[in-house]
Order: sequence, then C-alpha cells, then structure tokens
Amino acid sequence: MANLVLIGAPGAGKGTQAERLVRDHGLLHISTGDLLRRAIAAGTPLGQKAKAAVDDGKLVPDEVVIGLVNESLSQKTDAQGFILDGFPRTLEQATALEVLLEEMSEPLHHVIVFEIPIVSLADRIAQRAAQSRGSGADVRSDDNAEALSRRVDEFARATVALLPFYDQRNLVRRIDATQSIEDVATQIGSLFAK
Repeated sequence: MANLVLIGAPGAGKGTQAERLVRDHGLLHISTGDLLRRAIAAGTPLGQKAKAAVDDGKLVPDEVVIGLVNESLSQKTDAQGFILDGFPRTLEQATALEVLLEEMSEPLHHVIVFEIPIVSLADRIAQRAAQSRGSGADVRSDDNAEALSRRVDEFARATVALLPFYDQRNLVRRIDATQSIEDVATQIGSLFAK
C-alpha cells in the first residue's frame, strides 16, 4: 500500500500514470479534476462555483476541493492506498490535507513531482484535445492555449510553493516527465520497491 500525491503542470502526465498505478497497485485514484468535472456536470452548488473558476483558468476555491477530497478518502478500504492527483495545489490545501490524514491515521508516503519544461505542455494539451475530438468526446473547456497559459501561471505561483513544505517532510520524489509513458512508469514503480 502507498499513499501518493502527484504534482505537475497541466499536461505533465499525472492522469496517465495514475491510471497505471490504479491498475498495477489497486490504489484509489482521487482526481480533483474528475471530482470537479462530475460536480460541474451535475450542476451542484459546489459544481457551479468550480465551473466559474475552471472556465477562467483559475484554481477552484479550497473549501470546495477539500470537501470533495475528504468525501472521497472516506470511501477507501483500510488496506487500500490512494493517489491524490491535482490536490493539494496550495500550501493551505497541503496543511488541510495533513490535518485530515492525521485524523484518519493515514501517512503520506511520496509526493511525486512530474518535471517537464513548460514549452512541452502546449503540444501535449493540443494532442489531448485532438484525441478527444477524434474519438467524439467533449474537449475539456480548459484544453486550449489561453487556459493553459493561465493554469501554468497558477501552477508556477501556487503549487511550486508546496515543494519546500513537502521537502521538509522528506516526501518529494522528482521524476523526468519528458520520457516515454513506460519510462515514467518505471521511475514511479521504483518507489514501490523502497
């Protein structure tokens, strides 16, 4: 069992690797992006707040995200580890998560940082949007150059501030996210051998 946080800019490959970790290790995948998209689609009050922020390329308010994460973590089995994908994104969220996990007697094992140059992200986002269109699926409202630019700025400003917080707890594991999906998976898999 492992409890993980995945941190990386939009398009860095967190979702792809999370799917593999679920398949290979049976972890509960808590993607705040997925939680928020479901809340938005359902038109819940939290979903409406989230939609306004997502459409503007801004971070969703902490109270909305923390509530959704808390609800999801309460659904996991005792022996099941988890992946937090897209949360925490701010120091306030990281602090709230730490308190929540202490209350649940759940340790955090690794904070995996997906390192990738910002210039590579636009191509990945464009490819993801093209794949969605090609398969007949809806293209995410934030899969465009303008929203990406805002999201990367938010990531750089807010999320990078998390690294000292997790460095102090000796949890940060950096991986080279420019490599192939298989190579990135191998880097992450090596953490389970430790």
